[in-house]
Amino acid sequence: MFEDSLTCLNFGDPARPHPCNECLLMKFVPAELKDQAAPCRLIPLTDKGETVDYFYRCGTQLELEEALASWLRNQVSRIEEQREQAPKTEEHARGSNCLDGLRRKQWLALAGNLYSLANRHRENRNYVVAHALYGRALAAAENIATGEDDANSLAARIRHAQQAVFEILHLGDNGNAAKTMVFKQ
Repeated sequence: MFEDSLTCLNFGDPARPHPCNECLLMKFVPAELKDQAAPCRLIPLTDKGETVDYFYRCGTQLELEEALASWLRNQVSRIEEQREQAPKTEEHARGSNCLDGLRRKQWLALAGNLYSLANRHRENRNYVVAHALYGRALAAAENIATGEDDANSLAARIRHAQQAVFEILHLGDNGNAAKTMVFKQ
């Protein structure tokens, strides 16, 4: 479930160059299980301690999805509560702009993955989905754009692609080769 999602640092890369201990999900893995091959499968999703691995072996896809949705809602609520209780210092206010290196890499990977997914939808002429995915990718890229070329370059490519899809949506895709050529870069 986690390994095949955009949250995984190794999403779509069979070489798996990033070790699991670099993943933000590791903070949810019990300490005694962090050395396992796929530790994200061992995150307790329910009060009973049921994990993704448990549902793979003993549950159904629907049970897994329900448990994961509930877990995610609980985690979001917990994070929101912590943010409300956190002191409003200047450093805390700037926190979203001061990402550490690992977190920045994860945001950059997420933006890149969303951009690639949007490109696939564009190639299949699913322009509405592509436009929405470009929007999400741009939001992720802008979250880390701090003057470094990689994030700014990605954000520029995403903006360009999103604009091209926008024009296709609004002007139509009636064999307009010029728009297609500009878009393919």
